[in-house]
Amino acid sequence: MLKSTLVVLHIITAAAWFGLGLRLAGRARKVLDLGGEAGVALAADGQDSVRQMNIFVVLTLVFSLGAFVAGGHFAAYGPLYHTSVTLIVLLAADQLFVIRPGWNALQAAVEGGDVAAEAADSARKKVAIGTGMGHLLWLVMLVLMLWNQYLAAYL
Repeated sequence: MLKSTLVVLHIITAAAWFGLGLRLAGRARKVLDLGGEAGVALAADGQDSVRQMNIFVVLTLVFSLGAFVAGGHFAAYGPLYHTSVTLIVLLAADQLFVIRPGWNALQAAVEGGDVAAEAADSARKKVAIGTGMGHLLWLVMLVLMLWNQYLAAYL
């Protein structure tokens, strides 16, 4: 029962992270396009999304490790799950060390008034690359975690 609950929570938080990140790169571009007060307001709104993404990625990691432990540790799971656990740590690192600092730099550039075009565009690209890599990691983890249960029978 505990493992099932942790797996459901893991899925919900992972889906929330994925969904929040879908529009983040577009929102970063829009912040630079709007500029002024509208750009500052949109950057603050995007900061709220990034903060929620931080929470959801950490919770996803915690719930996945909890389910991993409740399900029998390394002896009960094969290499596909081990790889997924490693990739989820990389996803959390991507969120906390690429996406979050990128958005913070973008927000600082817009709020500063004197927007250095190169610095702001670099921050926007950092957010876009971070979310793209995060979504790729997320998709690879999904395939790895579901492979034995659903996909291996068809191939």
